[in-house]
Amino acid sequence: MRLTIALVIGLAAVPATAQRAPITRLLDKVPSLLGSGPKQPSITMPATPVIVGLTKAADRTVASDPATYDLGGFRLGMSEAEAEAVAKGRGLTTRTVTRYVDFETQVRSAINMRGGAAGVPTKRGVLGEATLVDDAGGRYMLKTLVWPDGAHLSSIVYLAPQGTAAADWRRMLVEKWGRPREEQMGDTFTARWGGAGSGFRAAANVGSRGGTIEIAQPDGSRQQPGRLVEQAADAFIAARAKKPTL
Repeated sequence: MRLTIALVIGLAAVPATAQRAPITRLLDKVPSLLGSGPKQPSITMPATPVIVGLTKAADRTVASDPATYDLGGFRLGMSEAEAEAVAKGRGLTTRTVTRYVDFETQVRSAINMRGGAAGVPTKRGVLGEATLVDDAGGRYMLKTLVWPDGAHLSSIVYLAPQGTAAADWRRMLVEKWGRPREEQMGDTFTARWGGAGSGFRAAANVGSRGGTIEIAQPDGSRQQPGRLVEQAADAFIAARAKKPTL
């Protein structure tokens, strides 16, 4: 039972016994011929802000800060490559993958929709969502936001398998994340970490019948890269607009 618990929560290494598929497909790394031709107008892309938990993964866990928590080795803000490395290191099996268009494609599409001439969108793929399975029967569900430098994890949900008592879940999670700000113990362990300050949050609702554990970015985080897309499109159109003569 203890070995199973360690495998589920990611506190110990998991043997790579299951056949696994890569998160990133090789073809997605090859630039589109349509989107990389010499006639493409140059667009200045904004820099990705460096924010722990949004576009950068924390290098250690701070008990009072869910932005720094790890769940099975995954942390909020991880890049696609970092998430893929965790999956390979854990020996996780990839079940489903959804890919999103990259940031540059979003900018070029936004310009074209406004009547600008931004060329053909590149349509390169970046990680959008993925479902991964561990050897204990648990599932990790990952979601990302697309920033100028690529996709970064925005939500990590673990669907726990059956067989582990609520008290054991509580012990493991308190050891990993510290005491929750609110909790309730019964047939399941229900708890929340994080406060109203940063908006990052972690929650658990697990017991012998399974359940869920999750960490997520603040509400409204999804709007931040969207605003950068709009800013880049506005700047491109403004720079090329012909000034009227009155």
